Amino acid sequence: MQAVRRRRPPKVRPEGIEQRNNFPSSLASESFLENENCIYNLCSNISRYPSTIIKDMINKKKEFHRFFGSVIQPYHVPTLAAKSPINGEDKNMCPTQQYTYFPEIALNRNRKKMFIVNVDKFKQAVSFETCVPKANCFLANHKPAGYTTACKQQYNLIRLVSMTEHGNLTLDTFPIPSSCVCTYRQVIGYT
Repeated sequence: MQAVRRRRPPKVRPEGIEQRNNFPSSLASESFLENENCIYNLCSNISRYPSTIIKDMINKKKEFHRFFGSVIQPYHVPTLAAKSPINGEDKNMCPTQQYTYFPEIALNRNRKKMFIVNVDKFKQAVSFETCVPKANCFLANHKPAGYTTACKQQYNLIRLVSMTEHGNLTLDTFPIPSSCVCTYRQVIGYT
């Protein structure tokens, strides 16, 4: 008896989630070097950003409209002065810088370059905090003997409406800086 081969049905995507468009890829020419336009793999003010194509696509795809606005921003928990044991303002253990970016190109969680939809009334603001480069933890000189400290960048994954190099409009996941923490570890060989 001969086995019957079954054909798998084709994968069907939900209607309207992706749209194909034929445009030349300009992603390869963009660099992710840290400069005034790029920080932590988020770039804005891109010279070859396909804004007209993106505007046309996003205007046709109403199901994506609800994703626009301030995507992520820091939240500071209110404190009660009466409960604080120390008068004054709380300080971070590591110095930080605050940014609000409207990225046009970013690396997704798979390290693939993607165009981010940021045109006209369809903006995605990303506010984040980064470690000041080469900064030490507060009170680093007072750490226990045999330990070293360092300020380390932390990340969150967020979803942004984006377009691939093939012209697909999609919702993808991107690592975004979230906070800076002071870490410590024991020095190897210290006794």
